[in-house]
Amino acid sequence: MKRIRLMGSTAVMLMFVFGTAMAQRTALADNAALRYWAAFSQLQDAAITDQEAKELDSVLDGMGPFDISRYNDLIQKNTPALEIMARGTLLPNCDWGLDYGLGENVPVDYARKALVLGRLNILYAMRLYHSGNKDGAIDAVVAGLRFSQDVANGGALFPTLVAKDLLVSHFMAAGDALRMGQLSAAQRSRLQNAVTAVGKGLDWPAAAKRDMEALAPRYSGDSQGAAALSRIISAYGAFLKDESNLASLMNAINQAPPDLQGLIPNPKRVEQQKQEFTNKLQQLRAVLQ
Repeated sequence: MKRIRLMGSTAVMLMFVFGTAMAQRTALADNAALRYWAAFSQLQDAAITDQEAKELDSVLDGMGPFDISRYNDLIQKNTPALEIMARGTLLPNCDWGLDYGLGENVPVDYARKALVLGRLNILYAMRLYHSGNKDGAIDAVVAGLRFSQDVANGGALFPTLVAKDLLVSHFMAAGDALRMGQLSAAQRSRLQNAVTAVGKGLDWPAAAKRDMEALAPRYSGDSQGAAALSRIISAYGAFLKDESNLASLMNAINQAPPDLQGLIPNPKRVEQQKQEFTNKLQQLRAVLQ
């Protein structure tokens, strides 16, 4: 009888371990970040300068000429990376595996690679559109919107700012396609659904909080600095939810030790980025109506 009970307990334990392992394997398989890393590994000669990015945004805003043909070789070489990225956007979850126990040393290289890949995706969508493949162009824009949102997942301010820049560029690309008036009802609907999925956009308060909480180890032995940081974190979150709280935030910053003041992200600049995102999103939704 004892042997039977022991065998039964062992079987239950093995089933539990096997079930846990299968659940973890499924979770990994559903993690879009792994596909994005695979896409990053396929990037070739993909760096786009800040000046080229500004030129691209100028074109998307309808304010300048742009010769897409000069990027044909670059797009061709990186199409496999863009296709892997697009498949990743079909997965339900994105976890970059960020370890905030590292404090200020949390790696953000993924965000830099994401910026390169996202900018390439805009060029890819433009080339598809102007070559007559409007379905492919819309698919690329839709994938780019989801990818850009995933870049910000669980991140601090830098990844969030990268996500914001990529989202704004994709908003402008979608707006250009809509204003040209050559999209079918189905293509327009796919864009509408993708923009709806953006929701209210990025979680700026959470990103700022992660940024400043990473400073906590610096002040672990400084009660005055730690208390000042705690007040700033609270005030910063309130400000990003309601900009009328700026005075309270600036008061908290100004009362902090000078070395801490210099580490706090400029609230007005963060708010400007947040407002630009909101404005571009509203403009696109107006065109979609």
